[in-house]
Amino acid sequence: YDVTFEASASSFVNYTLDYKNGVYTTNLAGEVVNGELIYTYTTVLSITPLFTFEGKTTDPEWVDTVTSEVKFKATNYGLQPISSKKSLINHTPVGNSVTALEECYRYYHYTLETTYLNDCTSGKTVITSYPLKEDGTADKPIPNEYEFEIDQDKFSYLDNEQLLAAVRCIRNATTSAKVNVYSPFVNTVQKVSITFNADASKEFTLNGETKTITYRPVSIVLDEQNPGTTQVVWIAKYEEVNGVNKNRNVMLYLETPLSYNLGTMKYTLQSMNYTK
Repeated sequence: YDVTFEASASSFVNYTLDYKNGVYTTNLAGEVVNGELIYTYTTVLSITPLFTFEGKTTDPEWVDTVTSEVKFKATNYGLQPISSKKSLINHTPVGNSVTALEECYRYYHYTLETTYLNDCTSGKTVITSYPLKEDGTADKPIPNEYEFEIDQDKFSYLDNEQLLAAVRCIRNATTSAKVNVYSPFVNTVQKVSITFNADASKEFTLNGETKTITYRPVSIVLDEQNPGTTQVVWIAKYEEVNGVNKNRNVMLYLETPLSYNLGTMKYTLQSMNYTK
């Protein structure tokens, strides 16, 4: 995926933000483990943040990265998650007015590792932060562990890192769904609303070939009193040709709004490869 940034004309801050050289890759693979099909979904995002304040801009050599890996069971088990890992090294924009360039962002380096227990009725997440000293050198890692309970009586549970992959598995006839997802930063399980809108078609250039693909626009947002921003995803519609789903319900496009009305990250599929 090519990743671009569209800045807002009315952000809540007094500096400007841009992103360059954004690349996002994903991989979905299945293997049989002890007679059971297990999927592994991995993602890698690399991108350069550019903060500008009073004519000064941050280092154009910076590269922010986000990587994730999640393991989960097949659809006959409701895509039940087994474990997930995520690592972030980034410069996160702040939401207030600043007086110097270095105040525009906060540097974060941390990892999250989640394991699910007792047939996914509970889970444990370890968040490890890697702070920097004042001289810029690495300080000692700081781990924090959180345990949580999972109630699947009303809604299925998904790990946050598998959510975009799971949307691909929802049938064409489905117009809306709700699932539970654990958020380690508020240490609670939250309800997520997924809404499928009317089919649309658009030309995409994939692997150098331009073709028209029909897709399902999907809105993903927290089903909470303060839901925050909404992600918009375009999923290629199931279309069977000679017994094969030709576009594999692949994610064609993703929009993720940033906080503080700074703008929107846009992911557009450029190429894909199927091994089967």
